[in-house]
Amino acid sequence: MRLYEYIVRRSVLLIFVLFGVSLITFYLSRGIPSAFNPCAPYINPKMTPSVIHGICAAHGFYQPLYLQYFYWLHDIFTGSWGNTGTWASGQPVIQVFSQRFPFTVELALSAVVVTVVVGVPLGIVSAVRNNRPVDHAARIVALTGISTPVYWFGFILQLIFFYYFLQWGLPNLPNQGAVSIGSATITTYSGMPILDGLLNANWGYAWDAFLHVILPAITLAFASLGALTRLVRASMLEVLRQDYITLARSKGLSERVVIFRHALRNALIPALTVAGLLFAGLLGGAVITETVFNWPGVGILSVTAVTQGDSNFVILYTLITALIIVVANLLVDVLYAVVDPRIRY
Repeated sequence: MRLYEYIVRRSVLLIFVLFGVSLITFYLSRGIPSAFNPCAPYINPKMTPSVIHGICAAHGFYQPLYLQYFYWLHDIFTGSWGNTGTWASGQPVIQVFSQRFPFTVELALSAVVVTVVVGVPLGIVSAVRNNRPVDHAARIVALTGISTPVYWFGFILQLIFFYYFLQWGLPNLPNQGAVSIGSATITTYSGMPILDGLLNANWGYAWDAFLHVILPAITLAFASLGALTRLVRASMLEVLRQDYITLARSKGLSERVVIFRHALRNALIPALTVAGLLFAGLLGGAVITETVFNWPGVGILSVTAVTQGDSNFVILYTLITALIIVVANLLVDVLYAVVDPRIRY
């Protein structure tokens, strides 16, 4: 099978996956009894009872649950994802999501950069210096990252680098929010504070946004950093035992060439899967980290939506997360063929 045929086939399957996710999410969010009326986001106190009745009937809220799903499908195919509840002032769901999603993208990108920049070299060094002090130190870091609860690690970072540094009179890092400087000082292009600050040549704004993302990005990256380090170490150890590595060394090639030209490329194939899925998962919203640092992304909004019984936002959030994950899986599979030409589909 050619690569483009594989991509087309997976893209068709993607539609069925999203359909299944929407069906399950709809039944879970609308089918469970709730104190919140699912029709509430479509109405406001100024409407008369007859108008409210007409709106609820038009969207199928008086119909059985299975028929409500088809009314909902009709709405989204006509471009209406509904409104949020009073927790977001009844704004259109897609508008609220699009305003907050860039913040989650910025946090996810920052966390992935930290994970890859630290995790891959640490795994390589750990494998090359197997059972030496640097290997033991790397394994301790990896196991600590995997074993440490994200919320606890975030609180510890806040305690040390904000509170204690502030008490000691040292330069401290912000402990909440994405930026302190008002966004009115710049023109918004992407919605990501760091990028927008750079595009506006407003270095103070960009620097302030960079300082705000450091602690949440490290918190988010710490657990995945441990997993990636262990995976790269295990892959490198396996590759370094292969015959072609022995042959390369017997030819007199330097250890640097053997490691980075011959071994690393094959060892990174499993790491690609982890990095791709990690980024996809983080884009879906790092709920705990965003809550700890009061980061204005979609993750913290999803918590509010669930507690408020806002099925419109929950369904959109779940579908976007599912879409990101399946697309990331497809991109990772395509990258396999780029990294290793021997792979065929």
